[in-house]
Amino acid sequence: MNLSQAAPVAAHGALGSLQTGFKDAIVVVVGGRGGIGRAVVAQCLELGARVIVVSSTCGESHLDLSPWETLQPTTIRANVCDASARKMLAQEIETKVGRIDILVNSAGASTQIPLKALDRLSDELIQDAFSANAMSVIASIRELTPLLKKGIDPVIVNIGSVAAWTGQGSNLAYVGAKAAVQAMSIGLAKALAPEIRVVGIAPSALETGFTKQRSQEFLDATIRATPLARLTTVTEVASAVLCAARLLTATTGVTIAVDGGRHL
Repeated sequence: MNLSQAAPVAAHGALGSLQTGFKDAIVVVVGGRGGIGRAVVAQCLELGARVIVVSSTCGESHLDLSPWETLQPTTIRANVCDASARKMLAQEIETKVGRIDILVNSAGASTQIPLKALDRLSDELIQDAFSANAMSVIASIRELTPLLKKGIDPVIVNIGSVAAWTGQGSNLAYVGAKAAVQAMSIGLAKALAPEIRVVGIAPSALETGFTKQRSQEFLDATIRATPLARLTTVTEVASAVLCAARLLTATTGVTIAVDGGRHL
């Protein structure tokens, strides 16, 4: 952020920072149709951002984000686990908007497997977990970095997981993948500084459809193990993403827990 951009932020405080920081900003949300991604998209639209939703499961169809239906984002269909799709994604974003100011990596997938059930962690499941939750993140960032370097106050926000700290999550492969993202965020912050900041956001289990086969019993156990005795909401996680992008302007290379204290 240069001095001319910093002055109005200081004058208007935190609310002004969000309003000026997101107004007409180019925000790319990878996994923008998932629970966290959708909440991020909605909040960015509310603040006047130009949002591009990247999803492997949709094309240019309508994305219901009531009450902001009239501010529909651009949607690009791309499977970021695929190398050619990542390259085409970068080309399409460059053609459409020419730059990225804020990149949010919220795509991922997992399957619920008990911690001790190592025999159920097939090679295919392990490969899929790392591909969807770690490899695709670093590879997407590699392809999109040139567009971020053209951005205004560019920042990358990676959605991690408290599982990287606790060693417990939907399955052990997912735990390892999220730990990899957290470690890569540190390295990326060093590699891309001072032009681009990199911040991680780590929620605990959320009551969404993200993890297949997740039971209510698992969610209840998570609540019991959480100091605030409740699940974090996707809105709270999305709000943390926005704060990391435009309020925590001296923050890079860290992952912030948004988990009700589950990591303690």
